[in-house]
Amino acid sequence: MQSSLKKSLYLGLAALSFASVAAVSTTASAKSAAKVTSDKVLTTDATKRNVNLTGTNAIYTKPGTVKGAKVVATTTTAKNLNKSTTSRENFRAYRVAKTNRGSIYYKVVSYNKVYRGWVYGGKSATAFAGGLTSYDTFKEGTLTADQKTGTYKLANPGKTEAGLTYKQPAWTQYKIGKTIADTTAYKDATFSVDKVGTRTREGDTWVHVVNQNTADTKADGWILLSNLTQTNALNEATQVKVNIVDLSGNTIKSFNYNVGTTAKDALVAAGVLYDSTSAAKAFGTDFAAAIASATKGTGYTVSPDSVNMNNNVKSGSTLTLYAKKGDQAITPIKAFKENGTGAAEALVDAKSAAAATETNKSLIVTLPTLTTPFSGVAGANYTSADVQSNLTTNKATTLSTGTLYLPADATIADAANATTTSGATNTTAYHVVYTFDKALAGSYSTSTSASALYNASLVKGAVADNNNSNTNNGAWGN
Repeated sequence: MQSSLKKSLYLGLAALSFASVAAVSTTASAKSAAKVTSDKVLTTDATKRNVNLTGTNAIYTKPGTVKGAKVVATTTTAKNLNKSTTSRENFRAYRVAKTNRGSIYYKVVSYNKVYRGWVYGGKSATAFAGGLTSYDTFKEGTLTADQKTGTYKLANPGKTEAGLTYKQPAWTQYKIGKTIADTTAYKDATFSVDKVGTRTREGDTWVHVVNQNTADTKADGWILLSNLTQTNALNEATQVKVNIVDLSGNTIKSFNYNVGTTAKDALVAAGVLYDSTSAAKAFGTDFAAAIASATKGTGYTVSPDSVNMNNNVKSGSTLTLYAKKGDQAITPIKAFKENGTGAAEALVDAKSAAAATETNKSLIVTLPTLTTPFSGVAGANYTSADVQSNLTTNKATTLSTGTLYLPADATIADAANATTTSGATNTTAYHVVYTFDKALAGSYSTSTSASALYNASLVKGAVADNNNSNTNNGAWGN
């Protein structure tokens, strides 16, 4: 019976593929042994040689069909390593060998150095196959808005793993370790975050931190997000979040500012953010100092122009301020009703105080928040098309009043005398829709608004209220 078994095994080895032999034999027999015809060090980018075991082939001390090859890790072990939940069991390929039978073997090592040996890699040396597959040990992601503007401190400064920063997220690249051996000296340092991602095996979140003291970058590196403490969490009862952005909307700096309120959604008192005692537009003294401190060294300045003025800020909200470099001018845009005589009837923003006393209710519209300001070099000319392009980008080419009540057979001319509640004669709900018609050409300026003209049409039916957030009104002028 043993003789029959040996005969079957010999015939089976002769018929099986090279990969199958590697999977079932622990040592290649002298008669069936292959020979290595090439053995080279891999010189391609090391980060491109991170691999995962597929579990179909074992790890051997030599290429699996070479005489004397012994098993380092069985296929069962390889399958378990394939599903490992620790990055310490990632693998790096660093040599490649070819046998006289045309089979490719790669020499690999686990990051924790527990496993090292040769794995069958298919028939081509240009891509991993067989018992190996390329593996992305870490996937970089996109920062959340809070992460972009957040400031952090090390939760566990010192020599422990939880308190250290790394050149790459821990165990995601072979032999790439910590940036600093002891972070005790950085217990009071404040860091910002500029990158984020997830380790593939653990699924945990790592961020790249940068010391806000730019003169000392020794501790800058990757750290587990849970090993940080956020220092700028917003107190919604007493603070507003101030987000300073460039003209493309990219965040430059962000900070929380105490406004003296005691409950969320409380209106910030006059004079706290803006100087209410001056005829000219100006930031409050302390607020101006906070803005200057936040933008120091960035090359950006924030001007108290109409773009950055908002007298309806509430605690717990975000106030976005636009900063500019050099002679860039954020130009306000003012909306008008087209009446054939030029910009004669200004549309009134429903959020402004003037709307409360506006007698012509058909001129009261809710202007949307313009996330992309209308800007250019101060003094340079702009065209009607430039204004239209900006309004299109901001989805502001169509505006609407709130619900107006008129007689059933009303015309657009009647809308001037509309009421906002149903009465004895004004019983039918309407609203006026304004559609962009054209703009007047002009020059970029922070003090002179561009003029956008809209055509009005009366539409039967009520509309829902459209109240915007406390963020300032972008490039809409006063």
